[in-house]
Order: sequence, then C-alpha cells, then structure tokens
Amino acid sequence: MKYLRALLLLCVLIFQSCIQDDIIDDRVDESLSFNNPITELTIKDTHQYVIKYTNNVGEIVTPTINWSSSNDNVISVSNTGLLTALSIGEATITATATTEEATVVNEVTIEVKPAEEQLVIDNVIQEIIINNTHQYTTTYTNSLNEVEVLPVTWTSSDNAVLSVSNNGLITGVTTGQATIMATATTSTGKTLTFEDEVTVTTVAERLTINNPINQINITDTYQYTTTYTDNSGQVQSPTVTWSSSNTSILSINTNGLLTAVGEGEATITATVTNTAGQTITAENTITVIGNSTEKTGTIRTTSSYTLRGTFTLREIPGTNNLELIINDDYAASSSLPGLYLYLTNNPNTINNALEVSPVSVFNGSHTYVIENTDINDFSYLLYWCKPFSVKVGDAEIN
Repeated sequence: MKYLRALLLLCVLIFQSCIQDDIIDDRVDESLSFNNPITELTIKDTHQYVIKYTNNVGEIVTPTINWSSSNDNVISVSNTGLLTALSIGEATITATATTEEATVVNEVTIEVKPAEEQLVIDNVIQEIIINNTHQYTTTYTNSLNEVEVLPVTWTSSDNAVLSVSNNGLITGVTTGQATIMATATTSTGKTLTFEDEVTVTTVAERLTINNPINQINITDTYQYTTTYTDNSGQVQSPTVTWSSSNTSILSINTNGLLTAVGEGEATITATVTNTAGQTITAENTITVIGNSTEKTGTIRTTSSYTLRGTFTLREIPGTNNLELIINDDYAASSSLPGLYLYLTNNPNTINNALEVSPVSVFNGSHTYVIENTDINDFSYLLYWCKPFSVKVGDAEIN
C-alpha cells in the first residue's frame, strides 16, 4: 500500500511539471517591428511605415501606435507613421505600442540626404516633320529637391539636320537624326546635361479634290478646287493638270471647270508633278444624268405603319414646276398624326428637304404640284411624321 501511494504521488508531480513547462513554453515576448524599415531618406521625400505587432502568445494584433521624432525639423512623423524629410540631418523615429500586458518600443535612426541635382527636358520628342518646329522646356531640381530656374544652353549635334535656338526652339531642317543637348551650370559649379535624340521625317505628299461630286446633269458645269500639301505638311500651290477618262461624257478645262457633255460615267483626274519629278493624283468618278422629263419610283414603309404604292414625277411643260402623281395602288395608315411628304436627297432627315404637303389622302391616286423645282433637284420622296419627328417611309426617284 505504501508502494502504491508513492507511485501515485510521483505521477502527480510529473503531470504538474509537464503542465508548468507547457505554460512557460507557450509564452513569448511581445514585439513591435517595421515591415519596411529604412535608414536613409532624400530631402522632401516621404515614407509610410508599416508595422507588425505580436502579443505574448504570438498573435498578430493591431494596438494603437504612438509615433515621435527626435528632431521634427529634420524628419516629421504623422500619427499614422508617415515620414517627411524636411531638412538635411539625422533623426530617430520611435514607435510605441501600449497594451494591457506591456509597453513595447521600436526605433530607427534615419539620415536625410541631399537630393541629386537634375536638369530634365520636360517635353522630349522622338520625331519632327521637316520644316516644323517644337519648343522645349526644362526643369532644374536642386539638392534640396526644390525647382529652381537656371540659364540653359542649347546645342545640336547636327545643325544641318536639326537646328536649335538659344531658347530651345528646334526646327527640322532636312531628313536625318540629331541629338539636342540642354546644359546648365549650378551655383556650385556643377554642370548638368540632358539629351533628346530626334529624327527629322517627311510626310506623304497629298493632292485632294476638295469638293467631289457623284452625279451631274447633262449640260451643267461644275468648278473643282484642290489642296496640295508637300512632304513637310505645308500647303503649296503647284500647277494642277486636269484630265477626263471620257471626254464625250465629261470635259474639263485647265482650271478644273467641269462640263457634262453626254450621259454615262467618267473619271476626272487631277495631277501634280513635284520637284522630284513624282506625280501625285486625285480622282473623282461622276455619273452624268440625262435631261429626263419624267421619273418614277416605288413607295415603301420603313416603319410599322402601312405605306405602299408607286408614283410618277414629271415636268409640267412651259413651267418650272413638277407634277407628282401618286398611283391607284397607294395606301397609307391614317392613324399617324401630322404625316408630311417631302422631296430630299437624304432619306433619313428632313434637314435641307423640300416640304411638299401634309398627307391628307390615305388611299388611291392623287396629285401634287411642286413649284419652282427641277426634276433632277431631288433623289427621294420622304414620308415623315412631324409631331414625333420620325421617318415613316421613302421612295427613290428613278
């Protein structure tokens, strides 16, 4: 029995010893560390500290951190750990975490260093078109990280390609490549430079007919104008040569005056010969329409409303008026308020259209007289609902 009591006592002592050891082993020192520590900071720069705090059982927690600087004139620190370098020197930044268990402190000494002096061309370019210009600007930053104005000297590695004025205005002289250098001397005698390598290029020469047309009535005339830009992008006024692919349909004189001679299609070509002997052209293909005294077409709906039928548009002899005859097969919905009929060259809008009449007949044949209008003036009939400004239908005049 004595043996059993002794054995039981020994087991209890061993068990308590194990528990005590576990409690001691599980406890750790509380710690406060910087995740992104620094020892140097350039003047005027900032740095946001990020901290990590672990409690006495190794858990990461977020207690309130108090920040302080040993010299606020050198480095200031906000209550969130944002450092700002104010002047050259040294300061110690301290972070303090106070919890119910302990107060933990971490600190780091940081040196504020001068900034590297820099001269920079603000608006560098890679290319410039020949004969074009570009105005450079520069920024100088001193050792206190402050912008300061310094006189700048400008030079070009090849003035025959790219020239530069005393104020930094560059001009593309001829095609090629050159380097522009900006140079400044600081108050301490230090020389700073910045370079920009630029290629001088040309653009494609271009001849444009400013006012092309798609069709013209027989016997009518039309005056063309053109614009020519050279390889520097400048507008020039060279001699333009005009030609027609079929002079029995379209003729054109040396000044670009077009005359419709006969029905059909022909292409007008404008040509310029540059100083290198190259030809630059522009073309316009035109249909000449005969002087028909009568045209027809089919009305169609472009909406959910009923609209259909055929028509004849013809000249009224001895007048400058037209007669629009809507045929017996015509039918239109009468449920639309404010339906109007127009003549137009753009079937999608009533802008620049000629208003013929409000629609008052919705079934069968009827006639409109259109005064002071040529049969070739318009290409479409247009049915339009005025109150809602929506298209109801159209018809091409053939």
